[in-house]
Amino acid sequence: MLKRYVFITIKINKKLFFSCILFICMICFFVTWKDEPLATVFHSSIRSKIVIDPGHGGIDGGTGENFGLLEKNINLKVSLKLKKSLIGKNFNVIMTRDKDVSLEEKSDIKASRYLKDLDARKSMINNNGDIFTSIHVDANPDSIKTRGVKIYYYPTSTESKRLAQSICTSINNTVYKSFLNMNNTKAVIVPDDFYVLRETQIPGVLIEIGFITNPEDRKLLRSEKYKAKIAQAICNGIVKYFKE
Repeated sequence: MLKRYVFITIKINKKLFFSCILFICMICFFVTWKDEPLATVFHSSIRSKIVIDPGHGGIDGGTGENFGLLEKNINLKVSLKLKKSLIGKNFNVIMTRDKDVSLEEKSDIKASRYLKDLDARKSMINNNGDIFTSIHVDANPDSIKTRGVKIYYYPTSTESKRLAQSICTSINNTVYKSFLNMNNTKAVIVPDDFYVLRETQIPGVLIEIGFITNPEDRKLLRSEKYKAKIAQAICNGIVKYFKE
């Protein structure tokens, strides 16, 4: 009788223990679900690794030299801010570069320095990420009035388009509406055939965060507050993409 009594007591306690654990998990799930991405709730999410690709670097300065700015530096600063924001949301973040370097030495193909650099970026994206964002600055010397953020995606990639739309909405709300109080300028999404979009095997976007040839955008590109806001907006767009 004693052995049976002990057995029954342990069995009841186990049921109570697991019921409590299940109840706590359900509360944590619903509280967390409201404010955090899937990657926060489920750390094993298949979309938890984000590759950030700061365009250009090293010998390749990108655009902006005529204005006393270099695109490669702006790209890197925004990318590092974006990395910090994404890590704060418990995403795993991989950078194609985290300092002022070009990447051609990481490619084995026989080609020009420029193509080797692109090939290295493509390989790093394909081998490390679930989605990616490539950060750039735009220029249009023929029309200094042209301004604003453009988000490019590969035309046949449905997931990339969805990511682009999510980031676009976030930038319009966070940057243009709330931060700049602008109604006449908005971010737009554009399908295009850029190498980094065409040759990669995961959803991704290329974001031109402003036109360095436009005086108003150029002023923003010099601003640390703008860099922080655009990075936060991109992060929020990625979070929204995973939630949906």
